[in-house]
Amino acid sequence: MGDPSLRLSFTIGEVSQILDIPVDTLRYYDKIGLLAPHVRDTNKYRYYDLEQFDSLITIRMLRAMEVPIERIQELLKERELTGIQGLLREKRTDIDRRLVYLNRLSGKLDSLHAKLRKFEDADTIELVRTEPAWVLLTDSIMESGDRKLGSRVQEQVRRIREPKEWVAFCHIISIVSQENLQAGRYHNYLNNGILSTHPMDGEGETFRKLEPFYCARKYVVIGKDDYAKLDEHYEHMKAFIARRGFRIAGHSLEINLYNQYDRHYIEIHIPIAEK
Repeated sequence: MGDPSLRLSFTIGEVSQILDIPVDTLRYYDKIGLLAPHVRDTNKYRYYDLEQFDSLITIRMLRAMEVPIERIQELLKERELTGIQGLLREKRTDIDRRLVYLNRLSGKLDSLHAKLRKFEDADTIELVRTEPAWVLLTDSIMESGDRKLGSRVQEQVRRIREPKEWVAFCHIISIVSQENLQAGRYHNYLNNGILSTHPMDGEGETFRKLEPFYCARKYVVIGKDDYAKLDEHYEHMKAFIARRGFRIAGHSLEINLYNQYDRHYIEIHIPIAEK
């Protein structure tokens, strides 16, 4: 078989360190026949030729693209480039979609970070123009007597064609009607639902676009059983709107930005217009 020391060969440990591939993974590749070491000496030590680094780097690249081992075996057995070319086109599409997702996620993280800092001053009320959003609305969970409401919502979500990445951009919302808002009935919800900052333009049957609007905005922290404390915040917001010479122009929107076990961090929007 020859003396491995006379060849440009590397032990399995050396290959592992050089290419950052775990030894157990290299043994697994050997076991399933994906890539076996070129030489085994009388002590059953594995030695890899330098030429095999090319194959291992190819395998590592394909695994980084989340190509299954079985598919890699098929590609390495092919004598033409048709298979790998088709795979690369497919992965290019996946990566482009992933880059769009990551860019949106980066913006979401920046926005959420900025909003969470607002909770440091719970007395501040701002006049702002909202960003576009997409909402899935259901009957109020607390007001509805429909025992099948949960099943209907589940079926709506199941029909969404958008990749599940949109879930990372969602918040649970509650809506108080303009009538109840003005009458001080802040816990009689008109709707509950889901708000997505991820564009859901192709899901018109399930999500509707919430166009930007001007509103009074407040960030509120309450205990999980302290929803009654929202009353004083709504009263402060209504007084603020009146002092500024505006009127309530629509339903209020409560967005659950972040939940801990015993604390809820809520962003409240009350639409406004000039009197």
